[in-house]
Amino acid sequence: ERRLIAQDLHDGLAQELAYVGRALPLLDDPAVAAGARDRMQAAVARAQDESRRLIRVLTSAPDEPVDVLVAHAARDAAERWGIELELDLAQDLRAVGARREAIMRIAAEAVTNVGKHSGADAARVALERAGERLRLRISDDGHGFDPTAPAGDRHSFGLVSMRERAVAVGGTLGVTSEPEEGTTIEAIL
Repeated sequence: ERRLIAQDLHDGLAQELAYVGRALPLLDDPAVAAGARDRMQAAVARAQDESRRLIRVLTSAPDEPVDVLVAHAARDAAERWGIELELDLAQDLRAVGARREAIMRIAAEAVTNVGKHSGADAARVALERAGERLRLRISDDGHGFDPTAPAGDRHSFGLVSMRERAVAVGGTLGVTSEPEEGTTIEAIL
């Protein structure tokens, strides 16, 4: 778990801070300062989001139910992006270690993606038992997209990150979407 936390710090917070450090000199050039400032503000916002998620994971009690973690993570993301959130979370579900963190982080990233990319005003987050595993489903009625389109045609890092997190704990992540039909992310972990 310590190694996973170190990886998260490296891949998230440290990368954003490194970008801001490299971009600071651009503020001296009036021709690019406005764009650089906007990109740095976005990087700082992402770093703050990442640090909040890590703090939540590190300070939550190991026996805190997963539904509580998912609710906090989804609400935090929804508040930041000004979207309405509907929660349908089975209570007292348990997961440990990396699986627990993956569920929370996938929920946060998926709701963030709704706010950033979908054009939807609301998202629905559902969590339920699926045999020995847990099923997490995040859906919206936004713009949707063609999931078969090449990754360069859309912002896909969040999807890649969610899928990698799911696979890393022996789970799966599926995406159902069509243009103008919304998107559903389903993780079985």
